[in-house]
Amino acid sequence: MVHFVDTDFNKDFTSHYSLLFQLEEHQYTYAVYDKRSGKLQLLKTVAFNSAFAPEAFSKFKVSVTAEDALQAMYKEVKIGVVDSAFTLLPRTIFEEEKAKAYLSLTSPIDDQSTVLVNQVRGIFVRNVFSLPLAISSYLDEVFTHPKWFHASTALMETAIRNRDQFADQQIILDIKPGVMYLMYYAKKEFVFMNQFKYVNKDDFLYYVLLMADQFEIDREHCDLKLSGEILPDSMLYNELWKFFSNISFLQPNEHIILPDAVREKPVHMFNSLFSLDLCE
Repeated sequence: MVHFVDTDFNKDFTSHYSLLFQLEEHQYTYAVYDKRSGKLQLLKTVAFNSAFAPEAFSKFKVSVTAEDALQAMYKEVKIGVVDSAFTLLPRTIFEEEKAKAYLSLTSPIDDQSTVLVNQVRGIFVRNVFSLPLAISSYLDEVFTHPKWFHASTALMETAIRNRDQFADQQIILDIKPGVMYLMYYAKKEFVFMNQFKYVNKDDFLYYVLLMADQFEIDREHCDLKLSGEILPDSMLYNELWKFFSNISFLQPNEHIILPDAVREKPVHMFNSLFSLDLCE
């Protein structure tokens, strides 16, 4: 688990800092940084059983309360949610009051869930997603006016800013424990984005190769950029090399200046967290 704290960080003087908080099923990661200078002040990952399981929710609350840095006041707070249902709709047909109905066409929505909407700039879509009402209500109390985003929104925002460097056939694959995000750009234009749950390498490869086949991607010449929790010596990385000839890692958001102590780590692991800075 990563844990970095700048020597100058003081939790009693955070009112001009920004907080990025990414919630996954079995962990959360947060970063504190000065938006004016871009300097990273704190980066930490905390593991727990499951924030989404009702019987474990109280332990999640205890965990958050135990983090002194999360009890401080910040200029802005952005929360990213991983592994929750979402659907994308063109801005031209989207109607705010129908958000829940749109999402219910692809995912069951119960009374214990809340539905939120993100605007994705540059590709003119709305991202409609859900999360447990208990979690949103609790974190809305912990933080002052937090802004909520789906992890896919953050990844799409960072892709938009990097598309001038994209290949004609560009795949972006962000990997979290048990869930992955697949995005595809053709000739620098957005084509596809979805999330898939996987249990083993066969599941993992099935979804990646299925997308490549559906869009007739030339795996010999396309470019595959990796992000999230995958390392060059990992099994999944080695499996991908069997099917793709050009693989590299997606670079993190350059606005956040990372100290040497953090750059020594595989910083692509924090792309979706740092990309929350780009969301509005």
